[in-house]
Amino acid sequence: MFLRMGDAVIYAYGVSLPGTHHIKNNVVCQDSYKIIICDDNTAMAVVADGLGSVANADIGSRLAATMSADYCREHIDSNTAADKVLDIIKGAFSAALESIERVSIEKGNHLESYDTTLTLAVLMQDTLFYGHSGDGGIIALTSTGRYEQVTKQQRDCEGRVFPLFFSEKWEFAQYDEKVSSVFLATDGMLEAFFPIYIKNAPVNIHVSLAQYFMDNRILCIDKVGQEAVQERISSFMENIPHEQVNDDKTVVALINTAVKTKRQPKEYYQEPDWAELKKIHNEAWKKEAYPGLT
Repeated sequence: MFLRMGDAVIYAYGVSLPGTHHIKNNVVCQDSYKIIICDDNTAMAVVADGLGSVANADIGSRLAATMSADYCREHIDSNTAADKVLDIIKGAFSAALESIERVSIEKGNHLESYDTTLTLAVLMQDTLFYGHSGDGGIIALTSTGRYEQVTKQQRDCEGRVFPLFFSEKWEFAQYDEKVSSVFLATDGMLEAFFPIYIKNAPVNIHVSLAQYFMDNRILCIDKVGQEAVQERISSFMENIPHEQVNDDKTVVALINTAVKTKRQPKEYYQEPDWAELKKIHNEAWKKEAYPGLT
């Protein structure tokens, strides 16, 4: 869902597609998103991922995304002081949870059937504020030209997600670097940017993929328009092989075209030797799993 409230130098796109596993099993897409561009300097975006393929997960994610974004729209504009923004985002998370609790009571359903993640970003000029719950996440393109992982996935030691109802796990912060582009994704797409083969590399994000989704030198969103970019990104995501991503796929990006980014050295943008990295990873795994083998 996308809502424009005025002319802006901040542009945006959002795409949400059902995963191949859900398509095969005739399950609706359980991801949701919402984007609001308030004015030239202020925008907000939200992604939410209903968990567990349960009956009400799509409702939970839709309530979380809509209620949190609308709460921020009501309380934030370009004149809102920075020290107030995080308090408002906290209020947005509480409002989202309260709306889900209210619906579960009204419908007589277990609260857990509405399990959802929630990740929210507010971009004010070149400053990012965010709230985070669950295993989605945020990537930022900083003014230095680097792509940085802003949030960490929230899972327990057995890989189970901490959903929105674990309020003690909520994270709120102002990002400490200036940004030109902010990217939000649910876990299926987010993990594509962090292949295991480069987990311990100096650059542990798939830079060329991040460029395709976030860099306006490639997007040209201010020239070709938001709808054209959205269609291009949607087509790309539809053709991602099942073996790479089988979960629901949701991404949102906010791009402030007035903020210019520097370029990193050319080596930063080079595509890794995936075959060699896979070989190194597999050899290291064998040594760890079977230490007696030579």
